Amino acid sequence: MFIPPVYNMTFLIVKEKESRAKEAMRMMGMSDLPYWLSWFVYYLCIATALSTLAWAILITNVVQYSNLFLVWLFIWLYGVAVFGQIVFLQSLFASSKYSGIVGTLIYFGCNLLGIPVQSATASAGLKIFFSIFPQVALAQICAVFGTFEGSGLG
Repeated sequence: MFIPPVYNMTFLIVKEKESRAKEAMRMMGMSDLPYWLSWFVYYLCIATALSTLAWAILITNVVQYSNLFLVWLFIWLYGVAVFGQIVFLQSLFASSKYSGIVGTLIYFGCNLLGIPVQSATASAGLKIFFSIFPQVALAQICAVFGTFEGSGLG
């Protein structure tokens, strides 16, 4: 559900970098903090809407035993972590032509990093190392969440 915002935000930030709008704003006296806060607030609104929509779908038929606020917080914090990944992805590109597509493929490809972590023989250090990627951390938490929800503990 976060793939369209990853594409859109990566493309827009790189396009703004390409047009040198940030440099023009800096010449007018704006520092980096308000610039990045504006992007963060914009993305936070999108992430909150997506998280609430996903939460509403989950609580109708899937989640029965868990604290509903914690389920929403879990989805929302994942969305916030994705913003950090978007900021990293946009730094890899100078041209906006393919930045959205390649950035989205990198985002989606990070799901493959969770494969070695999901094996029973994976060490704790490997799990911690790969958990820097939000997709791997999400997969690990979902496995634990599914176990608790399936056993009726919540």
